Amino acid sequence: MKIVFYLLFSSFFFSLTCKSQLSIIPTWNKKALELQHVYLNQNNDSISFSSLKIYFSDFRFKDKISGRITSIDTLIFYDLSDSSTHSFFNDLNLSNYESVAFTLGLDSSKNVSGELENAYDPLLGMYWAWNTGYINLKIMGESSAVPTNSHEFEFHLGGYRFPFATAQTIQVDLNDQYIYFDLQKLFSESINLSKNHHIMLPGKDAFLISQGLSTCFK
Repeated sequence: MKIVFYLLFSSFFFSLTCKSQLSIIPTWNKKALELQHVYLNQNNDSISFSSLKIYFSDFRFKDKISGRITSIDTLIFYDLSDSSTHSFFNDLNLSNYESVAFTLGLDSSKNVSGELENAYDPLLGMYWAWNTGYINLKIMGESSAVPTNSHEFEFHLGGYRFPFATAQTIQVDLNDQYIYFDLQKLFSESINLSKNHHIMLPGKDAFLISQGLSTCFK
């Protein structure tokens, strides 16, 4: 009887320790990004961030052994200023999976679903209007590279209509429970603050910057 109890307890404890929440960590220079902290870019211009909000959806986990895909059709809202939004999927045993693919943003069906609650709530500050849909990624801050008196930048990257649909498919290996979003790479390769520092609506500029997002996750 003691042996049976021990085996059951061990199995239960092992299952708990294996399960861990998937966490998104934005970074700058390989360190976790902090809001209002002043960083330097590749040109030694100062840059700081006041807001970072992102939508993630349609997760597909690939099993290590069978290769089977476990799909989770959901919409997740991430806000760097709110730690309760940084981790999710606490019921998954992440050690079973070798990789995960997901969408940064919302596809066209989610944009026009008519859902306006929970992660879709317009009060989260990520909704434009019925004809333009949702913002996939919102970044705000200041940089000495911005040639204005305020030095402020603001990017609302979204849009679901052809030919400037901005949702991006991301795929990363699951070496642990963390997915890192390299903002330094985004601002060095896809955003030139001296030329473009405000994007507030869907269009070509939002589309071009969004195309660089897929290489910024690992």
